[in-house]
Parts: sequence; structure tokens; C-alpha cells
Amino acid sequence: MSKRPDVYLELALRALERVPRFLAGRSLEAYLADDLCQSAVERQLEVAGDALGQVRKLDLDLFARVPEGALLSRFATCWDDAATNKVDELIRTIHVLLRELPEDPAA
Repeated sequence: MSKRPDVYLELALRALERVPRFLAGRSLEAYLADDLCQSAVERQLEVAGDALGQVRKLDLDLFARVPEGALLSRFATCWDDAATNKVDELIRTIHVLLRELPEDPAA
């Protein structure tokens, strides 16, 4: 298991970037009727949440810059623009955090 927060930020980012693709053009009704899509979205949110949990353990100051509610545990029950905007906001934030981290992990 890595001790580098950038590895976990990348993992969370890759998982979160899949969510909008999985949801593209779907209504709540279509999402709820598609077990495969639900499972895929939920799994990616779990991966992102687990990765961000590791960031929290490794670097509390870095994790403090992640938007509140970032673990998205209620996504399936609060389907709306706010939920999808939260994913987008988190993606943007992780991009910023990754750009600001030193290139050399030992630095």
C-alpha cells in the first residue's frame, strides 16, 4: 500500500471521472431501472471514497482542502444537479491538489 497521497488522489480522480460518463443522458428513472449502471456508479464512488480516506490518513492538511461531503455517500438517494455538481467540483479540486503537490514525492 502506497504512503503517497498523490497516488490516492489519482485513484480517486480516475474513479470520479468515470461517473459522468456512466450517467450521461440518464434520468433518475433510467438510472434506478439499470442495476448495472447503479453498480458501476456506486463502485466508482466507493473507490473514490476509499482513496480519499487514505489521503485523510496520510495528510490531514491536504484532505482538509477536499470539499465537505466529498465521500458522496448519499449520491444514490439525492440524485439531482447538486449531486452531479459535487462530483464535478471534486474532480476540479483534485486536479488543483495534484498540480500543487511537489513532483518529487520525497520533497
